[in-house]
Amino acid sequence: FVHDQIQSAAFDLISPEERDFLRRRIGNILLQSLSPEDLDASLFEVVGLLNYAASNTDEERDLLARLNLNAGIKASENAAFDAAKVYFKAGREVLGSRGWEGDYNTMLDLCSHGVNAYYVSGDIDSMNELIDEVLSKDIDMTEKYRVSLIKVKSLFSAEKLSESTDAALDFRRQLGLP
Repeated sequence: FVHDQIQSAAFDLISPEERDFLRRRIGNILLQSLSPEDLDASLFEVVGLLNYAASNTDEERDLLARLNLNAGIKASENAAFDAAKVYFKAGREVLGSRGWEGDYNTMLDLCSHGVNAYYVSGDIDSMNELIDEVLSKDIDMTEKYRVSLIKVKSLFSAEKLSESTDAALDFRRQLGLP
């Protein structure tokens, strides 16, 4: 207990900017020094540290986005969907608007897994915003199907049967089917 108070007091003496720098530095040291197995075991802590400060290069941002994707998937597998949403969103934010051009597959995975995490946690407004973003992109219909299916399921589970049917039929028309 006393140790925690001392640690907290020492932490408060460091400026917020320096704290973020130190967290990022510690995260990078762990990322470079941990074995793949140890990194997987400490993934949430490492990604949490790395998310505190901005990445400098596109390569660093791409790596951080993939780490956030992995952390989000791991959180989802453990039914921690609120935490998963945070990781998926952080990954999308790290990639920014260039994500669809720079690291398309990671951005698509962040979005589709994010849509599912929003759906399962009941955050339907955020889910719909993300679905609209994905569907507005010029991407393969197979990829659009991943998020369209969740939209149909969410409407169906909300007992909006007419809207669910309309969404399914709309997607069917986009495929060129009658």
